[in-house]
Amino acid sequence: MRLLATVTAAAAVVTFAGACSKKSADRNQQMAAGSVDTAAAPTTSADTASMRTGADVPAEGPGVQVTRTDGKSVTRSTQYELTQNNFSHFVAAADSLSALTQRDSTVRNYLAQNITDAGASDMDAGRKWLDANQSVSAAINNAGISTKDYYVQSLAIAAAERFMDDPKAAPPTPVLTKNAEFLRAHRAELTHLQALRTGKPVVVSKP
Repeated sequence: MRLLATVTAAAAVVTFAGACSKKSADRNQQMAAGSVDTAAAPTTSADTASMRTGADVPAEGPGVQVTRTDGKSVTRSTQYELTQNNFSHFVAAADSLSALTQRDSTVRNYLAQNITDAGASDMDAGRKWLDANQSVSAAINNAGISTKDYYVQSLAIAAAERFMDDPKAAPPTPVLTKNAEFLRAHRAELTHLQALRTGKPVVVSKP
């Protein structure tokens, strides 16, 4: 039964990611035509994680795009448990990547590309895209985390963020409830990550 629940939850996440990509494409077409249907873009707290970027895919932290070919990473994210150790490395990698983007126009232009329409023949396109740029992968790796874990943790964080206010409402994946509870105690870091991903000024509180 636990295996069935895990597979079902993973499928739901993949379906949700695909739906987000479709909504993104529809919204981009509307914007090109000069109008946006606000009714099609809900702003409830449960949906904010999937509406934070142009790709409108549930991911947290800069540089991550999810394509239809990243199903393995999406499934792995349903089993990825957030800990103080791996989360601190993720935040450090996000800071490093954000700083690199600000000072290096080549990296900035690279990360600005939209790859969410990758074809089915390009498996793991979103994750491989981070590896393909040496400067990007080095910024992540130097923070003590692999690009693979950075990518998967980005998805795990965004999924858990949706249930921070009510962890018991999370779907029955192995770790989603635990991850939601973990993020409740790390709201400051999460707000910091959101600022990095949206490109907003990062406010640093000093004692």
